[in-house]
Amino acid sequence: MEYTPSIKELSNFPFLKNSKDYIRTRYSSLDSLLAGEHGEKLIHHALNRIRDALSAQRTTDKTEVGNPEELLASYALARVVISCLNDKQLIDRLTRYEAERAYRAMVNEEQWNENFRLEDAGYSRLCVSVATEMGIAVDQDSMSLVDYVELVAPIREDRFRLVNRVVTKGRVKVNNDEVYELLRERIRVLLRRDLPVKVPSSVCEQLAPRLAELQKVYQEQMLRQFGAIEESAFPPCIQALIKAITSGANITHPGRFSLTSFLHNIGMEKTQISGLFARAPDFDPEKTMYQVGHITGSGGTEYTAPACAAMRTTGLCIRPDLLCEKINHPLNYYKVKKKKMVGPGHGETGE
Repeated sequence: MEYTPSIKELSNFPFLKNSKDYIRTRYSSLDSLLAGEHGEKLIHHALNRIRDALSAQRTTDKTEVGNPEELLASYALARVVISCLNDKQLIDRLTRYEAERAYRAMVNEEQWNENFRLEDAGYSRLCVSVATEMGIAVDQDSMSLVDYVELVAPIREDRFRLVNRVVTKGRVKVNNDEVYELLRERIRVLLRRDLPVKVPSSVCEQLAPRLAELQKVYQEQMLRQFGAIEESAFPPCIQALIKAITSGANITHPGRFSLTSFLHNIGMEKTQISGLFARAPDFDPEKTMYQVGHITGSGGTEYTAPACAAMRTTGLCIRPDLLCEKINHPLNYYKVKKKKMVGPGHGETGE
């Protein structure tokens, strides 16, 4: 007999096809989802979901408690809200949060799911169902080399590097715990790929006051996270870009974008960022202000600094140091370096 997850089970995995089908059946349109007092309650839950994703003290377990239908609907609305904001870093935070939430639901399933039952492969029916929809076979203790390499590409832990794995006849050996971790990464990647979704402008306008409130929360959190700007904590790539500009050299468009977005993300004002470009030979005040404004959100989209992988692709990764080897993003480098410089007990905060 074919297994169909219950609504309670689906509420922990709201990205599954059955979860989406349930919401479509229950609510005929996005307007009906937002309508009335019930809609206000769902919006409140959706905003709390996003705030939880942004919080340094994440409480993913609490989202597993409550009305299953409201949990499914709050996920759908959280996608709407985050798409209206269309901020890459906010989207990344939400998708990581949802992937982590799903991971905890899988590894702790026996504690909350009265329908829990292990299959022969050592996984529950629910886990097998989730993994199958995500494109991962869990009926054996290995996976194809191609699938494995794709899954672990964003993971920097040494134990997942191919040189540290047992590979036999084109298959990589994995244990059950590792499958859960790889499944978490697959969920994150697929959720990120689907965002932002297209949302009618009228809906975004209706949510505008809530969006402004959420942006304020996020900005305050970023201020607490990065604090006062400390140039000596900048990663080598950013320092090299600043040195090139201040020495009167032109830098590439990817370089301008990377530098501008990085400085904006750590809290530098637009006028300060524009001032940095004044020494460039091709400096044009009006054009520079426009470009800086576009990257920092005046056009409706606030961009996040590129990750280290992207910096390497564009040739902007220069003279990496020992800390670079442990970091996958310039913003993470800055946060870690600054924390080390300040030291414990000096009011530095972070995640």
